[in-house]
Amino acid sequence: MTPAVVRHLPAIERHRDETGHRFYRLACTCGATGQEHPARRLAEWDLNEHVAGLPKVPAAKQCNDPGRHDRRVWEPCEVCELQEPLFDCGAMP
Repeated sequence: MTPAVVRHLPAIERHRDETGHRFYRLACTCGATGQEHPARRLAEWDLNEHVAGLPKVPAAKQCNDPGRHDRRVWEPCEVCELQEPLFDCGAMP
């Protein structure tokens, strides 16, 4: 059985502590969480570090239409990976 693929969909969440002070924290669908920060901008640094630490997607698996295929830059796209090139300019007889 193949392991389930976890999508990384990081977001910045706003919370309040018991005294009513706001704080921001990175939360990702993979389970990663960041530190509590008083400013959203600081939590975005955690988000950027998390995304930068993800494995690079090979060029053949990158998405050509992320909006329609619901993919982020750091995610491989199964739809684009299976598409044949429209023109094969390299194979001339």
